[in-house]
Amino acid sequence: MRKILALILAGLVQTVPCAGLAEEIPADISQYRDWVLEMQDQQRGPFARLKWFCNDGSVRPPYAYACLDRGGGYQHGDWSEKTLELRQQGYLIANILAGLDAVAWVDDPDFANRYAQILIERFLISADDGWIMRHARFYRGAIQEADERSAARSLLLEMCARDHWIGPAFVALRAGVRLLPHGVNNASIQQVRKLSTSLSDQDAGFITLRAKIHGTPGVEDAASVREYAAGLPGDADQQAYLELAAAIDAIYQAAPLDTELESMAARHAAAPWLQELLSESASALRSDTQPAGQFRTTGKLLADLRTALPRVDSAPVRLDILDLSLRVEVANFNAANAFHTGLATANRQQRVRFLESAAQAAFGTGVINARLFEETQKTIAKLSTDAVGLDTYMRELNFLGRAPGWGTQAMRMHFYQAMEKLAGIEPKSTLFIQEQLRGSPLLVFAKVLDGLSHDANQLADVKHRLFDEVIDVGFTALNPGLANGVLHVKAGLGELENFRADGIYLLPETLSYLPPVAGILTGGEGNPFSHVQILARNLGIPHVTVDAGVIAKLAKHDGKRVVLAVSKSGLVEISPWSDSWNKVFKGKAATNGLVINADLEKLDLTKNAMLSLDDLRARDAGRTVGPKTANLGELRSRYPGNVSRGVAIPFGTFRREVFEQPHPGGGGSVFRWMVKSYEELAAIPADDPERASRTEAFRAELHAIVLNTPFSAGFKEKLKTAMEETFGSYDPPGVFVRADTNVEDLAGFTGAGLTLPNVVGHENLQKAISEAWASPFTARAFASRQLHMTQPEHVYTSVLLLESVAADKSGVLVTQDIDTGNRNVISVAVNEGLGGALDGQAAESLRILLDGSSVRAVATATAPWRKVPDPTGGLILLPVSGSDTILQPAEIQQIIDFAQNLPKNFPAITDDAGKPAPVDVEFGFLRGELRLFQLRPFLDSEMAMSIGYLQKMAAPPNRAASIKVDMNGVPGR
Repeated sequence: MRKILALILAGLVQTVPCAGLAEEIPADISQYRDWVLEMQDQQRGPFARLKWFCNDGSVRPPYAYACLDRGGGYQHGDWSEKTLELRQQGYLIANILAGLDAVAWVDDPDFANRYAQILIERFLISADDGWIMRHARFYRGAIQEADERSAARSLLLEMCARDHWIGPAFVALRAGVRLLPHGVNNASIQQVRKLSTSLSDQDAGFITLRAKIHGTPGVEDAASVREYAAGLPGDADQQAYLELAAAIDAIYQAAPLDTELESMAARHAAAPWLQELLSESASALRSDTQPAGQFRTTGKLLADLRTALPRVDSAPVRLDILDLSLRVEVANFNAANAFHTGLATANRQQRVRFLESAAQAAFGTGVINARLFEETQKTIAKLSTDAVGLDTYMRELNFLGRAPGWGTQAMRMHFYQAMEKLAGIEPKSTLFIQEQLRGSPLLVFAKVLDGLSHDANQLADVKHRLFDEVIDVGFTALNPGLANGVLHVKAGLGELENFRADGIYLLPETLSYLPPVAGILTGGEGNPFSHVQILARNLGIPHVTVDAGVIAKLAKHDGKRVVLAVSKSGLVEISPWSDSWNKVFKGKAATNGLVINADLEKLDLTKNAMLSLDDLRARDAGRTVGPKTANLGELRSRYPGNVSRGVAIPFGTFRREVFEQPHPGGGGSVFRWMVKSYEELAAIPADDPERASRTEAFRAELHAIVLNTPFSAGFKEKLKTAMEETFGSYDPPGVFVRADTNVEDLAGFTGAGLTLPNVVGHENLQKAISEAWASPFTARAFASRQLHMTQPEHVYTSVLLLESVAADKSGVLVTQDIDTGNRNVISVAVNEGLGGALDGQAAESLRILLDGSSVRAVATATAPWRKVPDPTGGLILLPVSGSDTILQPAEIQQIIDFAQNLPKNFPAITDDAGKPAPVDVEFGFLRGELRLFQLRPFLDSEMAMSIGYLQKMAAPPNRAASIKVDMNGVPGR
């Protein structure tokens, strides 16, 4: 607890409200955007004037030697009032590095955010003609390039000296090495500065260009100088200008790569192993000059250079290696472009070897981490034979198809939050990650893989339909279903409350919360264990991930009504709406058709006493408490050391404390008013707009009544007694308050109730119970439950008060492969801290064979924060370790043991056909020991799978297992 409090005081944490995380957007954001546009047109951009910033902390006017008697200092632009306001609001623009204390910067708790915003600003300046520095680049003295370069080098050296930055944050460090000018200010640069100064002294018209060369130099300056010289009067001497242009070219022209490697090898005689690596790579480049050979050599070298970094103790040498790595990446990219035209004649085995080299390069550049690189190597090895079964060919290529998503998640971990922040004032910020990946080795990887996937789908006769086009790659089906609605390609994630139930939305990621929608398209797979994903799966909401090429085609149909169909076999169709679809969508059978029937015969509303978790069993599900509570009681009886203590508030208490109370408007009880309201709503035609508006008005009133009904004195006393008997105090260290209704985890419906984490103090506890009772009547929950019920008035909420566990890591396991349905596989998603994998986090995703013989990493965790209990209540966010591996072997073995023994130790969980169903278990580990938080069935929408149109879409009979693929053959021949 002391450690957490210290971190709060140090600013190393973010607080998370009990009910979730919501970013507050300034009301004057539009004004901020206007200011940015103004800066782009102003001569001084984000600056008001020039100042000297002295080392003693004083700020002086810009006269010569202003800081001479103050310990020295730096001259540069002074931020304008608008720039200061933007920076105070967290928009870190107009960054100046001169004079920074590198150690203090890197030690600062907010450094990762500051660093990310600096790099994004560098990208904007480069990509948008200077951005806010468009004219300020020519404002002489605003930016002192030599000081900026020197400071950037100091910063990168300090980062290179830290294990975190050459380890988990390697991809972010390398981005900084690419984007921050940091070379030594050598004689060539000095010569350029002298020449440009001399020219501006003689030619006043050259002063603006001189300011650019001195302040923000770049390879483009040579062309600018030549263009200026060409515009001089005919009798002017151009020689000095051309000499300056040639000097600028010389700075940016690199020696041949093999020569650079040999030169660097000569400089590192103290590290024979490094010398050998560099010299051997230089020899390989000279011995095989063909593009494919150059691609293989540079790909391997990139991987070797990354692996070499931890073996080097010197920060300057580490930075040299990173600089060399960037040069090698350029050579790798050029080689890839050179051989790509000949790829059409390459056989399958050759293409697999290209994939191997591209994966090495991707690892070397940081967009794939060590663990996932190892998984690609294992997968590629399975394809490196003369012949493989078509089923193996397709399965392994599908796995490799995850690699581009890995790269995106690797970048998102370090840059997404900063990118989204700056996007508030500059929408182009959202292009940062995309642009960083555009030239990465993953681009080559994806192109080669695309051809092989196309080949595999042709062999298997897999065909998707995208409007009027038949395609065989570009879609990955997650949830089967059939829907029609308006396509929204440019949906704003900050406007979720405006999402429509009849909309089909393209999202950049899977979210932790999504209001009811007709269909979901995502640019990334996201987390298949999040509440949204599970609910979409259960309700039969079609969900598909789409490649970048598909997104461009979808954009042409933005705002138009379309049909999204996803079959169980993974085929996808997106088509424009026409009247011919009416016969497909007639009646409920064509929709997800979910109908929820509450089991009123089983329901027992007479029980009004608080219940100990020790006294509950699975048979109590839907009787006195919800299924999650009952199942957890059963788990505690079978695994007493793995489940926390808890108190349950039964359905009967909810009925008595809320539904049996007088309605505020009179006319009887809340329950009688509710029944009458439902009857009146049912009498309104379904297609009458009034029905929707009156339903929402009724729901909002009901929610308010439940939320605000005061507790009786008897209830308060019972609660106090139960808390003291179970936890020893009415104010225990903290409890999770979980809502659990009688219409969840039924054979045909899996719901996700509200959970309020780590509630501390009896007053907060009472508020949390009211919120839990009211949670089924929020707009989101109401649409998921009551709108599908035959008797919607019979929704009753039990509440579980479960002792908080400060788990080191947590997640979800499902007792089947969620992709294939194989019951001999355990699917696991896990993150550091609490609530791992439940809120759409990018989690470590594993497929574990039930016999323990294999563990395959499908993705590694890239969430930047972990949730831990706050001693004062709720959760706080701490930085994650960034490790490639979260679950350790001993912990994986505990999961295997639990999954193997569960069918023997727990009453059978079945689907609506009475067959054994896989289970979804929320778990955690506390100091290496398994803890269990929840168990429920993991169900697909049988209705979605049985829709006639989707059945007709099913792929032809699967012959993949019997077909052999000649890996020495050329695809398409």
